Amino acid sequence: MTEDKKDAGEFPEESKDTVFQRDKTAKEPRVQAAEGEAEKPAPKPRIKPRKIFKAKKVKAKTDKPMEHRTRQILVTSVEAADMLRNIVIEYQEDLAKETSDDPDKVFEDYDKTEKFFKRLAKKYSLCLSKVVGGDLDWVYHGMSIPETLTPELVDEILKTEKMSVSKPFKTKLGYHLLLVCETQVNSRDVAEEKPEMDPRLTEMLDRDRTETRQPGKDMQIPS
Repeated sequence: MTEDKKDAGEFPEESKDTVFQRDKTAKEPRVQAAEGEAEKPAPKPRIKPRKIFKAKKVKAKTDKPMEHRTRQILVTSVEAADMLRNIVIEYQEDLAKETSDDPDKVFEDYDKTEKFFKRLAKKYSLCLSKVVGGDLDWVYHGMSIPETLTPELVDEILKTEKMSVSKPFKTKLGYHLLLVCETQVNSRDVAEEKPEMDPRLTEMLDRDRTETRQPGKDMQIPS
């Protein structure tokens, strides 16, 4: 009995607190799952969805004269022009709803819209330009006005923003539906520019013009 008390005095009594409770820097021990109870899987990290690229429309501001590459559809009634305009706008809206991570999607949509407008012009336009999909080439102030344009139509084209379908515009030719496909600063020297006929019309005239041949050596030319 005396020896037991002596041993107890030499060896201090072990603390009932756990290591975690005594040392605040120690990590909390993991609680073992009970027998037969499956361990819960660790939660998966939450992946943030990727943002869809949306190009911002930035309108360039410049005091320099501009020129617009334009296509048009010419019809005889405002009802027909409104119907075709709504068709093009709905097509543009469908393209905008398609999600893509490609930063060039906006430019691809521009190209698709122009090709769609081109097909409509070939089918429904009454203008001579329908054979080339309503292409009016580059339009700018001071240009020589071809028969497919009027001065007021040139002004309307230069007011229209890129890839926005204009509201029907009436001239003496009929109702015009415009699509500006490209814009750039006009670097032409309009003062020195000589009016030229549309090369497509020149080609048609050359095809219909009678061919002139040099007379042969054996041909007798009256004096």
